[in-house]
Amino acid sequence: MDGGAAGTGSIKIEKLTKTNFHEWRQRIKMGLVLRDLDDMLDEDGKPTDAETLELAVWKRRDTKASAIIGLTLGSEQLEHVSGCKTTAEMWSTLQGVLRRKSLMNKMKARPEFYTVEMTVGEGMRGYINRVRNLGENL
Repeated sequence: MDGGAAGTGSIKIEKLTKTNFHEWRQRIKMGLVLRDLDDMLDEDGKPTDAETLELAVWKRRDTKASAIIGLTLGSEQLEHVSGCKTTAEMWSTLQGVLRRKSLMNKMKARPEFYTVEMTVGEGMRGYINRVRNLGENL
């Protein structure tokens, strides 16, 4: 795991921060789809009247999905989900916390977006990613 990125197999996903929620959310969904775990984000997906074996399978898949998400969270975001019991609860909590902050991010990102300049020593890829993240916050 180099440069703040968490590995989910061969996929590298940057740690979730206050400013990259939209990009992180898309990438984590794709990672879960690749592992056939994307249904774990749905709160209605938990079996209720399931047989013991089906419930055990669901719990194992839920644990895997939670681990994938947890490995990509920064310390501050990890604190938000420490008490969550399911992947769906974790997902809902993160969206609630980070979407609330998104209005403030939009207000902050607008002037930054219109005045963004490449810094000395910053590579083109880093600059483009920074501009893209600012744009996604708008």
